[in-house]
Amino acid sequence: MKHHNTVFHQILKHLPRQRFQVVVDRHSGDRRVRTLSCWDQLVVLLFAQFSGQRSLRDLVDSFNSKKSHHYHLGTKTISRSSLSDANSSRPSIIYEETFFYLLDKTRANLPRTDSKEMIRLIDSTTIDLNINQFEWAKFRSTKAGIKLHTVYDPKAEIPVYFEMTHAKVNDRKALDSLPILPNTTYIVDRAYNDYSWYYALQQKNSVFVGRMKTNARYIVNEVRSPVGAGIISDEIITLSAKKALKDCPTPLRRIKFMREEDGKELIFITNDQRRTAEEIAALYKQRWQIELFFKWIKQNLKIKRFIGRSENAVKIQILVAMIAYLLLRITQIVGYCTLSLQKMCRLVAVNLTSRRSILALFHPGSSAPPAIKDGAGQQGFSFEAV
Repeated sequence: MKHHNTVFHQILKHLPRQRFQVVVDRHSGDRRVRTLSCWDQLVVLLFAQFSGQRSLRDLVDSFNSKKSHHYHLGTKTISRSSLSDANSSRPSIIYEETFFYLLDKTRANLPRTDSKEMIRLIDSTTIDLNINQFEWAKFRSTKAGIKLHTVYDPKAEIPVYFEMTHAKVNDRKALDSLPILPNTTYIVDRAYNDYSWYYALQQKNSVFVGRMKTNARYIVNEVRSPVGAGIISDEIITLSAKKALKDCPTPLRRIKFMREEDGKELIFITNDQRRTAEEIAALYKQRWQIELFFKWIKQNLKIKRFIGRSENAVKIQILVAMIAYLLLRITQIVGYCTLSLQKMCRLVAVNLTSRRSILALFHPGSSAPPAIKDGAGQQGFSFEAV
C-alpha cells in the first residue's frame, strides 16, 4: 500500500513555502519572532478553516493534538498567546499578496477557452459582529459589522478582488479603490449606481450593466423594438439632470424587463449598444452567482465567528479564508474533480489529517483517479486581478 501524506499536506502543496517566505521576508513578517513564524500562523489558521474550529482554545488544542503531522507541514506545536499576538500584529499584506499569488495560479490552471470576454460581478456582503467585542466596527448605536466588497469572475468561479471595510462604508465608496480594466463587462446592482464611474468605464472601452434609479431624469433619443422574452421596452436615452449629464455625457440604454419567476419589473441602464436586450437581461441574471458565493463562504468558511477581536486579526482571518477557498478551487481544477466545492469542503473536514490520496478521496469508486494536471502557475504577484 502506497504511503500518502495527509490530505491537509496535499492541499497545502499548492502554496510552496519558499514562495510564501519571499513575501514574509519582504514585509519583515518574522522579524524578532522566536516561537511562531508567519508560516506557522498560516498553517494553523488554514487548519481552522478546513477543520471548522470556532474558538482560539479549541483550535490550539486540536492542532497540537495532531503534532505527529507537524513535521510534514513544516510547523510545530503552538501556544494560544503566541497565535493571538501574531493575529493582532503581523502585517496583513503578507496574506493579501499570498491571495493574489494563488489567484494567478488558479487562473493559470483553468482550461483554455476561445472566449476573450471578461465579465466581472461587483457586490458586497455584511458580516455582523458583537458590538461589545468589536467596538471598532460599530456602525449603529447597537450594531457592529464589516463589509466584504468583492469582484467575482463568474466563469472561473473565483473572487478576483476584495476589500474589507467597516459596515458603515457605502458600497459606492468602495468603487474608488477598484482599478478599472479595459474591455471588461461590469455587472452591478442599484447600490453602485454612479454616473461618473459609469463614464470612466466608457472611457476604458468597458461595459456596465446596472439598475437605473427610479427617480432618474432622462430624454428618450430612440425607441427600439422590445425583442426577447420578458423585454417590455428598449430605449436609447440621454441623462437630463444637470449633474448627471455632466458626470456621464454619453448616450445610454434603458431596458425595462419583467422577471418571469415573480413578475417584478427591473429597469437596466447600460452603455452596451451591441448586445440584444435579452442578452443584457441574461447578463444581469448572472449576479446570482456572487450571491451564491457569499452564501457559500458564510456556510463553509470561518468568517462569521472570529478567534481574534482586533481589526487586524479579523482581516487576517478573512484573508486566510479566501486563501483556503482558492486552495480548494486549485485542487478541484488540477485534479479534474467534478464534485461541488461544498462536498469537497465536507470531505476535507473529516479527512484532514488522514493519510490517503486526495485524488482517491475526491473520486470515490474510481479504480484509476485522473493524474493531477501540471499547472505552471504564474511568477510574481498580480495586483491587476480585477
